Amino acid sequence: MVILGKPFINCDGMNAIRMAYHNVKTEAQLTELLHEIEIINCIEKEPYLASTIMRQAEFTSWPHKKLKYFKEGKALLEDFILKHPNSIEGRYIRLLTQTNAPSFLNYNNEILEDKQFIEAHIEASNLPEDYKNKMKQNIYKHTNK
Repeated sequence: MVILGKPFINCDGMNAIRMAYHNVKTEAQLTELLHEIEIINCIEKEPYLASTIMRQAEFTSWPHKKLKYFKEGKALLEDFILKHPNSIEGRYIRLLTQTNAPSFLNYNNEILEDKQFIEAHIEASNLPEDYKNKMKQNIYKHTNK
């Protein structure tokens, strides 16, 4: 369906984005995921878009481009969380990003806060049960190193 010349895809497409996000291993997969995220018309995509932009840094060897991707994605993610502080997915993506960010970027201040928020609210969320389980597994994996 096209509305006002733009593709309209409701949030039903988010389940595929959520699962694909965790399976990206190559630059081609990341590029494909970025394209899929960009065409979805759903606010829930924003944390995944931000993270995917940051993850482009993994596939470039130019330090200034790495930093550019990181800063661009971080700004989008932080803006989303500022506007939607109760978004479990926003907090989850930030937690994953912060636990994997190089320490010299100093992007690790909200890990504990995000973990506690997610743990307190995940069961009441309307996310699919299989994704809630994936989130819990990843949170445990990344915060119990």
